[in-house]
Amino acid sequence: MNLQENKWAKIPNYLTIFRIVLVPIIVALLFIQSPILYQFEFLKLTSSVSITFFVSGLLFVIACITDFLDGYLARKNNWISDFGKIWDPVADKLLTSSLFISFAVLNLIPFYFVIIMVARDVIVDAYRQSATKKGIVTPANIYGKLKTIFQMLAIIVIFFIFNWKDPNSFQSTVVEYYLIQNLFVIVATITSVASMCVYIKQINNSLNTKE
Repeated sequence: MNLQENKWAKIPNYLTIFRIVLVPIIVALLFIQSPILYQFEFLKLTSSVSITFFVSGLLFVIACITDFLDGYLARKNNWISDFGKIWDPVADKLLTSSLFISFAVLNLIPFYFVIIMVARDVIVDAYRQSATKKGIVTPANIYGKLKTIFQMLAIIVIFFIFNWKDPNSFQSTVVEYYLIQNLFVIVATITSVASMCVYIKQINNSLNTKE
């Protein structure tokens, strides 16, 4: 029975590994040209989604589902492991950061939003690791969860609905580019910075209290 339970307990870790394996496949498909699967007009602008772009989006949705499942199963069945604690957040950041960087390379989103979000993750991780070495565990805050939600929404919108190019090099206007296609990206960037400030404040307060 114990052996069987241990086998089941590894499911969250397998899902995390599967999500990491999907990352290069999802990114590679973005740069493969293929016929248009569907297109539509919005505000007199044509948005089109290619076959490979659509498949890449579907794989991203599957990755998001595995992210939910591994966390749910680990918490519900107490299948929490050291591997999961380390690699689950790594898998999430690897997935979202790789996609945002790829979208920026493809001129679908501005690079400066990506730089801010990636820099935020580096700073927060550095602070949390430093605090962990001193015996301080920093719980996730609501801003961090909102950041993740808006990041997922932004990526899904770009995958399946709006994928206009940079307004300086394509046909979309600045207002449409920022307030429609990049609205969730902007909100995700704002919540990223907000959650970073909250994390740093929590860690500093804990350090001051401990001292």
